[in-house]
Amino acid sequence: MAHVTWDHNQPTTWIATVSGQAVCSVKRKDIGGWTAGWTDERLWPAPAHLPKALPQPTRFFSSLE
Repeated sequence: MAHVTWDHNQPTTWIATVSGQAVCSVKRKDIGGWTAGWTDERLWPAPAHLPKALPQPTRFFSSLE
């Protein structure tokens, strides 16, 4: 299993790295909530409430809990 390390870029961004390679960033939004995005060509699956939507490079989360 790979070890994930989180680097915090002040004030609102965290970068996940695996074996020294950045794989994902998580950013706090001023309006509340968070967005997560892959640093490569991977896509998030379409949200369940939008079954006809295409996969997307970023995803919004209202909470990290």
